[in-house]
Amino acid sequence: MNASFWKPLIVFVFGITTIVVIKQVLAQQLIRNGINGYETHTLIGLAANLLLIGLSIFLIRKNNLFELAGLRSPLLKKWTLFIFPVAYLGLLNLLLMDDIVQQPSLLNLALFSVYCLSIGFAEELSLRGFMQSYLIKHWGRTKRQVMLSIGLTALFFGVLHFIKFDQGLYGEMAQVVYASFIGIMFGALLVITRRIYPLIVIHAIVDFIGDYDAIGLPIPGHLGETTSPSDALLITLLVLPCFLYGAFLMKRHL
Repeated sequence: MNASFWKPLIVFVFGITTIVVIKQVLAQQLIRNGINGYETHTLIGLAANLLLIGLSIFLIRKNNLFELAGLRSPLLKKWTLFIFPVAYLGLLNLLLMDDIVQQPSLLNLALFSVYCLSIGFAEELSLRGFMQSYLIKHWGRTKRQVMLSIGLTALFFGVLHFIKFDQGLYGEMAQVVYASFIGIMFGALLVITRRIYPLIVIHAIVDFIGDYDAIGLPIPGHLGETTSPSDALLITLLVLPCFLYGAFLMKRHL
């Protein structure tokens, strides 16, 4: 691969890593200074997501990836393929949700909804919209090449979770597997349906359900509880159906 291939990828990796790291450093600095309000930290996350959305759209436009990214495709077909991820991930996050200690205010609920939607746009446009589509464009569209592009993008999505590193080694490894397996499923769905907007909505819904119990609560000033090996294994087993579904989609539809 020549320099023209690597340059956009380097810009992307540097950009997304910088945004995530600065967000984490800023959040920790605020916590050290006693600023742990929910609204403040949610707005920081929202700002970081908006920066990532802007970077992703810029790279998608510059590399002419709108069609591959599912932004300029025909009407949605094979919509039934989205039933499993909506149902399974929604149920899974409901089961893993902690007890709700307080009902959120309307303001915090609205802020959280916008924040979750921004996560859906930021992560899907950046990873599936740009990175996966860019690799497919340059590596080719044979079944093997597309599967490789989907797999590497999903793995990169998982490795990004190491930046926060607040759940111990086993917890972080479980998060990498969790994100990677979902990334494979989402990546396959984008290639097959050629529409990214359903993935954005599903991503936002999953994050909304998964973090609903934390709406309005102050941000803890310490690392979360470390995850035990048994809990990490359980998380892996629970998300394994997403990997299997993604593998099934690639085998049958690519």
